Amino acid sequence: MTSIRTRLLVAYVCIILVGFAGLTVISGGQISSAAEADFGERLKTNVVLTARGIRDLLASYEDGALNGNSLQTALDQYEVEVGGELAFYPTRGHSSHPSDESPVRDSTERDDLEHAGIGHEMREIDAAMRGRSILVERPDKQGETVYFTAAPIMVEGRAEGILQLGVPSERLQAIIAGRWLELGLMFLLVTALALGAAFWLARSIIQPLNELRQSALRLAEGEFSHRVHQFHPDEIGEVARAFNDMAQQVESMLEEQRAFASNASHELRTPLTTIRLRTEALRYDSTLNEATAKAYIAEIDEEVTRLANLVQDLTLLSGFDAGRAELGQEQVDMHRFAQSLVHQVTAKSKDRDNSVQISLTMSGEPPLVDASINHLTVVFRNIFDNAIKYSPEGGVVSWEIEKRENGVWNTIRDAGRGIDPVHLPHVFERFNRADKARSRDIPGTGLGLALVKSIVEAYGGQISVESDGVSKGTIVNVYWPERPVLKSGT
Repeated sequence: MTSIRTRLLVAYVCIILVGFAGLTVISGGQISSAAEADFGERLKTNVVLTARGIRDLLASYEDGALNGNSLQTALDQYEVEVGGELAFYPTRGHSSHPSDESPVRDSTERDDLEHAGIGHEMREIDAAMRGRSILVERPDKQGETVYFTAAPIMVEGRAEGILQLGVPSERLQAIIAGRWLELGLMFLLVTALALGAAFWLARSIIQPLNELRQSALRLAEGEFSHRVHQFHPDEIGEVARAFNDMAQQVESMLEEQRAFASNASHELRTPLTTIRLRTEALRYDSTLNEATAKAYIAEIDEEVTRLANLVQDLTLLSGFDAGRAELGQEQVDMHRFAQSLVHQVTAKSKDRDNSVQISLTMSGEPPLVDASINHLTVVFRNIFDNAIKYSPEGGVVSWEIEKRENGVWNTIRDAGRGIDPVHLPHVFERFNRADKARSRDIPGTGLGLALVKSIVEAYGGQISVESDGVSKGTIVNVYWPERPVLKSGT
């Protein structure tokens, strides 16, 4: 299996090589065309400038004529400057180089030139006679390919001669080859830099991915406290942060599961131990009187009821945690539900010899919500059980119901023990008890508020607990939507 790094490098290298090679070929073609055009223009410019130099030289003689030696010397000097071979064809007299044939100005003389074998082949001279400079490529007398151009030497408005410039084509090929060499070197340099950048980019991507892989392996091996410490300012850094968040959630979940298992075993072990002790006494202790036996049986019944409630809460809580709980669709009148629940809770508190009073305040039209009566009962009964348990003798627990947009706002207040601010963030944790002593003088398993939160949030509602501190009472706010609000993806 090919690694990501290899695939990235192969892809980058192919793109770079193909792209730069194509650009090099296209650029080379354009550079060659430009070099050829520039070469031709330079030759035509040189021959024109040289013709002007010869014209000035002619003007320095009184009779306007040059002898052969003086002209040849001048041509030799100009050949060094222009880098080519110069030939002067006077339109009168005799030429000094390279032959004695003379270019002409009229048709009779042109016919004589063509008969001499010059005018028909030397198109640049014919063009010069017409006042134009062109570039012609053809073999010279030695059979080598040469670029020719020519320009007239004008004195007082008439052509005194034709100056021809010839440069071997190897000169142009050398220029083009030099341009291609420069382009090739530039291609190699840019390719090397691009490849270096590709290697760096691949490494910058693969290295953090390898770190994430190693972190994932350590997490899979059970090292849940491990975190990625290097964050890159890019998408991979975002993945690393998401990985750390995931690891934190997994670690918290496992710690919560361990605590849940420990607390659940403790909550199960305690009543089972009590039941076993009482049943052994009933079976084997022959000294027990009837009153003690009845008390033991009552304790066993209470512990069995406690176990049944614990199992029921655990079953309901696991269903909501797993998203398997079916949400109710019954239309419930919150006013009637509240009145019924208050009546039940009041009767139950009297059975426990607790004289706590419950005040119910309802305003406006009865709000209707789609829910399960059982779920609503579990939520508000747990809240009131806590409020009554922790309220002083003769205290008052108030329940205010207010219809709001798309839902119902419930506020339950008590003037009981209150909650220390340190414990407020943990009130919804499973098996949490605000007193931290788990004393058995106050009944309960510590699952109530955790179950309440799961049910309320499953319907799309909100719940919060407020307290100003110990002995300052507690306020529970519950928002219940008119209809269940399904979470995305469910």
